Amino acid sequence: MKQKETMNKEINNSIILTGMPGSGKSTIAKELSIKTGLDLIDLDLLIEENENKKITEIFKNFGEQYFRNLETNYIKSLINKNNFILSTGGGTVIKEENIVLLKSIGKVFYLDVTPDIIYERIKGDKSRPLLNCENPAEKLNFLYNSRINSYKKADYIINANKSTDKITDEIIKIYEKNKC
Repeated sequence: MKQKETMNKEINNSIILTGMPGSGKSTIAKELSIKTGLDLIDLDLLIEENENKKITEIFKNFGEQYFRNLETNYIKSLINKNNFILSTGGGTVIKEENIVLLKSIGKVFYLDVTPDIIYERIKGDKSRPLLNCENPAEKLNFLYNSRINSYKKADYIINANKSTDKITDEIIKIYEKNKC
């Protein structure tokens, strides 16, 4: 394990954001990119651009498992890239393989927000395929409870119930302290 950690330290200078849908990953990633000058990659947008389909269309036509496999393939395509910010999809971490891959790319930050706050942020947003259901608040609670252990495998857990500036400053401070 020690050898693997040492090897990763040579190439893991990227910032990876994970968290529930609506936890602020995209917003925080944009702000981090501005403040650090690092390139920003939004995994969902990368998939949409390369597949020429919206995420909702991929889910509808091919199913969630197909989409999760796409996520894995696109994460693998980033392995040799360095010094960037990656905003993942809310369910990216449900595949253990993805967690391992993300940690090989950079430091993983989990933006922790409670389901009730997330619901207030995203209610009515039809672009979130897993929340297009009869009771999205109940679905958020289910997703949160089923994913929390995966999210907690992140290198750092950030309380994201505060301002964008405070969250980005906290992440930058940790990033700078641990950068190779």
